[in-house]
Amino acid sequence: MKLQWDHIIHYIDGLDSFEFPDQLLDIHEGGRHDQLGTFNYLSYTDLSYIEFIDVFDKERLKKSGTGEQRLSFAATLERTGYQEGWKRLCFRTDDIEALNDHFISCGLSTIGPSQMSRTKPDGQVISWQLLYIDDDRMDRELPFFIQWGEEDESRHEQLAPLFQPLRVVDITLMTQNKNQFIQNWTDWFNAKYDGNQLLIPDGPIFTLIEGDKESIEAITIAGIDHPSIEVHGATYHFQA
Repeated sequence: MKLQWDHIIHYIDGLDSFEFPDQLLDIHEGGRHDQLGTFNYLSYTDLSYIEFIDVFDKERLKKSGTGEQRLSFAATLERTGYQEGWKRLCFRTDDIEALNDHFISCGLSTIGPSQMSRTKPDGQVISWQLLYIDDDRMDRELPFFIQWGEEDESRHEQLAPLFQPLRVVDITLMTQNKNQFIQNWTDWFNAKYDGNQLLIPDGPIFTLIEGDKESIEAITIAGIDHPSIEVHGATYHFQA
């Protein structure tokens, strides 16, 4: 069982008319999550990506935010009052059942794995399974976990034309309880901690700062020489 960073979600109100400032990132139409009332655009670096998400049916989203989907990325939008910006982190695994067993062995409750899908503009259906940690002691917007319906090699072959010569090298996270946050990530996700940074193989560094909330504060993208910018509530840093 391996765990890798998969994607980060940026909510944008009015996504259908959005263009990234100065066209710094290539953005491609993703598809619709019909059962959740959301749709997305995607910006790939490799198999990891930034997911820009918006809502096409708030009533459908509200109705979907119960049962297995009450901790979904879509339900997060309503819980946070449709405030634009960074919303969730997602990690991918090659064995979501084993990951679920691991979380249960850590004393956690979980929701899932549950089957999900979306339809691409060309009609192709993409499928995956999702898993959530259900822990009322923590802020609800915890990372969630995905296993794609196809192997990484197959996905890489299909998606390679969309890859950009860029890399997300750092994601800055704010927490109200740094020690507990570190303990959770090292116990639950097998992360390594070194000098205010949490490390998971083959992914960005997760830099921790203490503050008055639990939030994703910023990401840093390598391969672009440009000043930092705020885009619809989300901070992007760049480095050449």
